[in-house]
Amino acid sequence: MRIVIAPDKFKGSLSAREVASLVASGLHGVDPAIEVVELPVADGGEGTIDAALAVGYELRVATVTGPVGTPVAAGFAVRGTDAVIEMARASGLDRMPRGSLDPLGASSRGTGELVARALDAGCRRIVLAIGGSACTDGGAGLLRALGARFLDASGAELPDGGAALADLAEVDLSGLDPRLAGTEIVLASDVDHPLLGADGAAAVFGPQKGATADDVAMLDAALARLVDVLAALGDAIQVEAREAAVRPGAGAAGGVGFAAIAVLGAVRRPGVDVVLEIIGFAEAISGADAVITGEGSLDAQSLGGKTPIGVARAASAAGIPTFAVCGRSLLDPAASSAAGLDGVRALLDLQPDAEQAMTDAPALLERTAGLLARDILDALARPYDLVVRAEWVLLEGGFTAAEVAVRDGRIVRIAPRNRGGEHLQAERVVELADDEVLLPGLVDTHVHVNEPGRTEWEGFDSATRAAAHGGVTTIVDMPLNSVPATVSVAALEEKRRVAADQVRVDVGFWGGVVPGNLDELRPMVDAGVFGFKCFLLHSGVDEFPEVTPDEMEAAMRVIAEADSLLIVHAEDGHVIDAAPHAHGPEYAGFLASRPRAAEDAAIAEVIERARRTGARAHIVHLSSADSLPQIAAAKADGVRLTVETCPHYLTLRAEDVPNGATAFKCCPPIREDDNRDALWQGLEDGLIDLVVSDHSPSTPEMKYAGDGDFGQAWGGIASLQIGLPLMWTEAHRRGIPLERVVHWMSAAPADLVGLRDKGRIRVGGAADFVVFAPEETFTVDAAALAHRHPITPYDGRELEGVVRRTLLSGAPIDDARGQGRLLRRGS
Repeated sequence: MRIVIAPDKFKGSLSAREVASLVASGLHGVDPAIEVVELPVADGGEGTIDAALAVGYELRVATVTGPVGTPVAAGFAVRGTDAVIEMARASGLDRMPRGSLDPLGASSRGTGELVARALDAGCRRIVLAIGGSACTDGGAGLLRALGARFLDASGAELPDGGAALADLAEVDLSGLDPRLAGTEIVLASDVDHPLLGADGAAAVFGPQKGATADDVAMLDAALARLVDVLAALGDAIQVEAREAAVRPGAGAAGGVGFAAIAVLGAVRRPGVDVVLEIIGFAEAISGADAVITGEGSLDAQSLGGKTPIGVARAASAAGIPTFAVCGRSLLDPAASSAAGLDGVRALLDLQPDAEQAMTDAPALLERTAGLLARDILDALARPYDLVVRAEWVLLEGGFTAAEVAVRDGRIVRIAPRNRGGEHLQAERVVELADDEVLLPGLVDTHVHVNEPGRTEWEGFDSATRAAAHGGVTTIVDMPLNSVPATVSVAALEEKRRVAADQVRVDVGFWGGVVPGNLDELRPMVDAGVFGFKCFLLHSGVDEFPEVTPDEMEAAMRVIAEADSLLIVHAEDGHVIDAAPHAHGPEYAGFLASRPRAAEDAAIAEVIERARRTGARAHIVHLSSADSLPQIAAAKADGVRLTVETCPHYLTLRAEDVPNGATAFKCCPPIREDDNRDALWQGLEDGLIDLVVSDHSPSTPEMKYAGDGDFGQAWGGIASLQIGLPLMWTEAHRRGIPLERVVHWMSAAPADLVGLRDKGRIRVGGAADFVVFAPEETFTVDAAALAHRHPITPYDGRELEGVVRRTLLSGAPIDDARGQGRLLRRGS
C-alpha cells in the first residue's frame, strides 16, 4: 500500500514537515510495510517557501525594506529560472517593529525588492504568495521597487504608504525594470475581493492592519485615485486599470493583487493549487492508494480553499480517497464528506483539553495517525454499494471515461475507466451505453409546488415525479401560491409536514418577505430556509402581497445580518400600471403590457438597495436583456448580485407565439428574437449565472380562462420535466457545449443556495446522477408529462436529448414512493 502524506502546518504547534513525519511514523506503527511519501504543503501563504524547499528549491536571503522602512532579512526560494516569494517575509504584519501597526504608511516596497532580487538571480517565472501583508498601498511600493515613480501635482515623489496616494497625480512607468516584460508573475492567493468598495482591500482587510473607520474611508478613496491615474495610461499597462480593479483578487494584500494584475500582467490562482504544482503533487499521487492531508483547525474557513480541501480536490480528480488529520475539527461528517474527505481524525478526540493537546501534539499526532491508518485499511477493504462505468462522465474538468464508486449515498471514489483491465467492484454495477453520458443531478431553485392549499394546481407528489423524470434531483420550493404562504416558521413547518414521505427528489424551501413579517425572517433562517423571495408588484395571489422598495431594503438589512439571500421578482408595478392593459387574444398586446422598462427599473432599484445594505440579492427569471449593462456594472462595482433566466426565455420567441395561445403566458413575458440572442450572450459572458425552470403550473380552467384572453389567463409555464432537453436543443444549435448547459442548471443553482454537495460529480458529493442520451430526439407530448395537468407550450415540439435514468443518493428514483429528503440550509 502506498500513501501520500500532504499536510499543512498545525499553526503554533508543528510545521508541515513535522506533521508529515509524525503521520508517517504513526502509519508505520500500524503496518511497517506501508510505503509513504512525505509531501508538506501550504495554501499559498506562510509555509509556501518551506514546501518549495522540501522539493529541491534553494533558499536565498536578501536584506530589503520592511513595511515601515526598517531593513529586514527575507528569504525566497529559487530553482532554475523559477522563484517563490512570500510577501509576508518582507512586508508582513510579523515584520512590523514590536508588533506595531501603521495602516496608512506601511508599504509593499520590500516585496518588490525581493522580485528584483529574483530577476537578478535569472528567474523568469515568479510565484508571489501574497497573504499576511501589513500594508494597504495598492501595490505602489511593489512597483516603486521595480522602477515606477509615483508623483504629486508638483512632480515630487510621494512618500510610501496608502494614504499618500490621495495626492497622486502621475504614475511614471518609464523606468520599470525591462526584465519584467519577459517574466511570468503568478499570484498565489485565495482572496477574491476586488480593490475598492465594501468588499475591497481597505474595508475588508484594513481593520486587521490597524485601520479605523476614518482610515478605511481615506484608504479606499486613495486607492480609487490610484485606479483613476493608472486608467489614464491606457495601453501602457497590461490590463485596463478599472477592469483590473474589479477582478477577483485585486484587493488581496492591500491591493498588491491589483498592481500586479494591472501593471505586471500577473495571473491569480488559488494558493494551494499553485503549491501543489510546485511540489509535483499530481505526479506524486500517481498509483497511490490514499492521501492524508491536514491542518491545525479543520473548519468553515478550510472550505474556502485551504490546504486540506485543495489536496482533497486534486486527489479526487485522480480518483484517490483522501483522509485528514487535524488538531480539531469543527466540520460535521456531512460537511467533511461533501468537501471530499473520506475520514477525519482530530487530536482533540484523544485529548479534549486544547492547551494540553498543543503541548502533547507530537505524541498525539502519532497515535491519531495510527487510528487513521486503521480507518484507511477498513475503508479500502469495504465494498462499494454502486459503481457506474461510462465513457463520458462529466467531472469538473470536463467529460472523461471514468468509473464512479458510491457508498452510503455519496461518491467515494472516481477512477479512470480501464477497458479490458481491472475495474472498481461493487454490489451493483451500472454500465452506460455508448450513446449515454453521466451527468450530475440538476438543481432547480425556482419551482412553484403550490401545496398545501392549491394542490389541485400541482403538489409535491406530481412536481417531484416530474423533476425526477427530467433529471432534476433537487428542487427549492417557492413560498407563494401555497396556502398558507411560507412567510413564518409555522407556515414552513406546515409545508414540511405535508411534503414529508411523498417527495421523489430532495426538496428545500424559500421563505417570503411580505409587509409586516420582518420579525419572522431571522427565525426562518434558523429554521433552515435557503433565503427569501419578494415581489415589487402584485404577485398574482392576495396572500403574498408586494413590498415597497423601502420595505425591501429593510428586509435586506435583516437578511444581510443573517448571511442569507433575497431573491426578487423584479418588475416595477408603477411602470406596468402606466402601460396598456392586457386584454384579448393578441400576444402583442400582452407583451406591451409588461414592457422591458418595468424590469429595468425594478432591477435598478434592487441593485441600489443591495449596494446600500451589502446584502446578497438575486434577480429571478430575467427576461429583459436591456438590463444586462446595469447588471454588468453592478457586478463590476462589487454589488453582491446574481441573476437567473429560464428555458422559456432562451428557447421561445414572441414572434412565434400564436394569438390566443395562453399556454405561452408568463410574467415577465417571452420577448423578441433579438432579446433572446442577447440573453444567451449574457449567459456566455457570465452576467447571467444560472438557468432554472420557474415551473408555475395551474389548472386548465385558469390557464385557458377567457378562452384565449391573455388578460385573464394564469401566467406561468410548466417545464420542470423537459428543461434539460430544451436547453440542450437550443445550446447545441448555437454551438455551446453540453458541459456549460449542465453547469448553468446544476452547479450554479447549487452554489446559489449553498448546497456544496450537489450539482457536481466529485468525491464526497451526493451520488445524484442523470443518465442522458444527448443525440436521441423525441417529441414532447403534454399528456405524457408527469406534472399534474397536461399543459405546456412545448407540446408537439421536437427536442434533442433524452433523460433515460435518474439516481438519487445512488438509488434509482421510484415513481411509486417518496425517497427524497427535506433539506435545510446548512444541513
